[in-house]
Amino acid sequence: MENNNENDDKIIIESDHYDRQYINDDYNDENEDDSLKDIEEPKVEPEVEIEVETEPEMEDKPEKKPKKKFSFYLKWSLIILLILTLVSGIVMSAIAFSWINKAPELDLSNFEYMEPTSVVDKNGEFYQQLQGKEKREIISIDEIPDHVKYAFIDIEDERFYSHNGVDLKGLTRAGINVVTTGSLNGPGGSTITQQLIKLTHLTPEKKLERKVIEIYLAMQLERKWTKDQILQAYLNKVGFANAWGVQAASQTYFRKDVAEISYAQAAVLAATIKSPTYYKPYIVEEIEEGIYSIKKDENGKINYNEKNQSRALAVIDKMKELGHINNEEYDTAKTQLKNNDLDLHEPPELQIYSYFTDELYIQIVRDLMESDQFSFASEQEAENYLLNSGLTVHSTIDPNVQRVLDEKFADDRLFPAQSWAAKEASKAMSKVLGEEVNYMPEGAMTIIDNSNGSVAGMVGGRSKDESRSLNRATKKYQVGSATKPLTVYAPGLETKAFTLGTTYDDVPLSLKNGTWKPGNSGGSYEGMLTVREGLRKSKNMVAIQAWYDLGLENSIKYGELLGLEFEDSDKDVAPLSLGGYTTGQSTLAMATAFSTFPNKGTRTEPVMYTKIVDRDGNIILENKLEKIRVFSEETAYLITDVLKGAVRGGSTNISIPNMQIAGKTGTTNDQKDAYFAGYSPYYTAAVWYGYDQYNVKAGGRTYQLNIGKYGGEKTASPSAMWKSVMQEIHSDLKSKSLPGRPGGIVSASIDRVSGKLPTELSSRDPRGSTVISEMFISGTVPTSRDDFHIEQRIDISTGMMATEFCPDESVETTVRILKPNGRFPKGVRPLYANYVAGPEKGVLAVNTSTLCNIHNATSPVGVQFMLNDTPIDTLSLDIGQSLTVEVIGYTINSEVVQTVENLTVTSSSPNVTVKSNGNNTFVVTGVNGGSANLVATITYKGVEKDISYTDTVIVTVNTPSPPPESETPPTDETPPASTEPTKPTEGETTIETPANK
Repeated sequence: MENNNENDDKIIIESDHYDRQYINDDYNDENEDDSLKDIEEPKVEPEVEIEVETEPEMEDKPEKKPKKKFSFYLKWSLIILLILTLVSGIVMSAIAFSWINKAPELDLSNFEYMEPTSVVDKNGEFYQQLQGKEKREIISIDEIPDHVKYAFIDIEDERFYSHNGVDLKGLTRAGINVVTTGSLNGPGGSTITQQLIKLTHLTPEKKLERKVIEIYLAMQLERKWTKDQILQAYLNKVGFANAWGVQAASQTYFRKDVAEISYAQAAVLAATIKSPTYYKPYIVEEIEEGIYSIKKDENGKINYNEKNQSRALAVIDKMKELGHINNEEYDTAKTQLKNNDLDLHEPPELQIYSYFTDELYIQIVRDLMESDQFSFASEQEAENYLLNSGLTVHSTIDPNVQRVLDEKFADDRLFPAQSWAAKEASKAMSKVLGEEVNYMPEGAMTIIDNSNGSVAGMVGGRSKDESRSLNRATKKYQVGSATKPLTVYAPGLETKAFTLGTTYDDVPLSLKNGTWKPGNSGGSYEGMLTVREGLRKSKNMVAIQAWYDLGLENSIKYGELLGLEFEDSDKDVAPLSLGGYTTGQSTLAMATAFSTFPNKGTRTEPVMYTKIVDRDGNIILENKLEKIRVFSEETAYLITDVLKGAVRGGSTNISIPNMQIAGKTGTTNDQKDAYFAGYSPYYTAAVWYGYDQYNVKAGGRTYQLNIGKYGGEKTASPSAMWKSVMQEIHSDLKSKSLPGRPGGIVSASIDRVSGKLPTELSSRDPRGSTVISEMFISGTVPTSRDDFHIEQRIDISTGMMATEFCPDESVETTVRILKPNGRFPKGVRPLYANYVAGPEKGVLAVNTSTLCNIHNATSPVGVQFMLNDTPIDTLSLDIGQSLTVEVIGYTINSEVVQTVENLTVTSSSPNVTVKSNGNNTFVVTGVNGGSANLVATITYKGVEKDISYTDTVIVTVNTPSPPPESETPPTDETPPASTEPTKPTEGETTIETPANK
């Protein structure tokens, strides 16, 4: 900088001024002390003006010659200056040597580049990249064209091929700047070698000590490596905006390999590294608060940053000056730079890890920390190694499975609509926060490859906006009844705590001294059910009683063998039998657990990668399949046999063409979560549906966000999603069956009410035969006989025990069910002592002390019409004639009952009318000629059916005969006919008294 004060002694340094600006936060310190090679070399033109004052003349001293005195002072001044210079040099040398002694050793391993790790799928094809701090793509020096090399060399270190690591001319220029300005912030003299040392061995601090060490190590490196090795390391290491290394930068800005870029594009890259944020090729503008975009012209073309343009032109000029570009290439490059003919591209969006990659990342870091091959001090160190070491992860992801998962979870039709509560909660919370909030149903799914236990695919939500975000596939949620095969039924069969034929009473229960009164989903109960039916129908009351027979210890033991995780509060009947866990289980854990059944009782620890290799192909981590025998083949087969039935019929009616499947739904209280876990011969999958938040408090209210779907609903439910995904991924697979029946399984006939061997009474159950065939693990077939079915004499009119007074027609000898008092496991009792489940109404045994209360010694069991105290069967009347008849009852012992209750008398024809006269007497009148049936009935309203006793009298109404034509009609004087009854002629009977009445 020129000093214009002409009165001062001065050293004038003239140079072209280059206006450099830095953005402190983003300044690339890797090159902070590089000289501006596009600036003309500074001209140093010292102008020294020395004025020497002579001492005043003294009158008392002899006059001396001025020249001699001047020589004396000059001589000593030079001597002192020389001494100071020597002393300073010695001191500085000592200091420099002390700094060098503290310098780190030149470590060639530091030149290993931070290269991202690649993830390949099960077929070895690229899937995703684990991106670390530096997006880099390593390239050999032989793959970098000369014009790209010289673009960097000419602007950064034009004497690169001639110096030994230090450019003395550039260093001198930088030193003069330090002396004249007193600052280390001016143009530096760092060579490419020094910059590489700074990038790999030193901190970015600006101190003279660091500069000395940098020079020392650079000279060491020059003795160990060739220039091409140094240049290759540099071009692969240097940072650009959004990329590290020249190959990654070329792909980022031009979508080309570096071997394909032009002179102008090479200049753009070389111009960037001075300060990548400041000199990046494009311009970033803030379009809204917190939202940024790359500036473009009206045609959508990216605007070229003038700062980069200015420096890129200087790069081209320098290349021409040094003879590394001919005139035609030079003119073309300058035109392209000035006209923005560069084919600039936006940097690719930051890669977002898939849900699979998120969990893969976690597993690898965990395995690195646990590996004896490494000794990372923290997870952060392990993560840095994973992200920046250029590893290749051979994952287990099946690209077809993952594709289907991603497509299905993007299909809104497969998810339930937003609930009313969720809509209201969204409005309320949006109002509170002042920004839009929308609570929507979410889901997750994990698929296990049954052949090796690996994770074939995973999706943790309906969308994904950032890497390593909430992964619902690995988050724990309530599983509901889906836990029953895992923590109740399979362990119970394995330990022989019960069999599929064991029966439990499906009635409301009371547990924990009456503090817990669980119920069935839907509130229906069926009475005695086998374990098979209890599991198939997902009856909570059966699961609870089976769990008590199994025991806590066994439930926990087998649950953990299946890979489930339990908190202390989970170790109780409600969580383990009904799935009401404190936090729950993940779809990964549930899919892994259920995969035990199609694998004949063996579980494989889920893996997401098979091996990880370094750049040189060395295996650094390998996942060897860890198989765990959980259940016998027999137990696995029996559970599968039941679960095959669970997906057929009812609400969970799903199938895959030509493929056997099995599965279990799960729904929690208030339908907060819905689950389905199932398997085919090829894959096992678990699906969860629900909201991220169960309860939302906003605006002074609490909203409960329920999914509103049971696990087995046919549409927009976990089972529907499971079916949709599994059908597609099985579409090209060969038809296959689940594992067949092993040798240790036997079949036997049992009574489905008692679970014991049937008796003759089993086939006479009022509902039909209760004899069924069931499968058992050999040695567990019941040996005792059914004792639930008994015979009882029931009065069918009352449903009570018949007595000696009940007539035969109202007595039925029938089979009833007598449930033993000790049928409940210890700690379980029925909520209601006399509860009768719907299917058992009219089937349960009558209490033997409950006797028929209708039939007794005086109860009529028949009726009889009487006329003049004589029983009758027929009655003859004339038109208009009336007779009074009586109806009596008689007991089972033929004793007469004068007063009969519930008595009715009717006529079957209008030819005869009947009218009660009280006291069981009735007036019968002939109206028209003809006949009628007179019926007397007494009716008993029974429990099961009504019982009636009747008696019938046939009444004939005589029609008068017309008079003969020859006879004279009677006159008024003819005396009236006698009203006295006419004595019947011989052979005629008006009233008949039946025999034996």
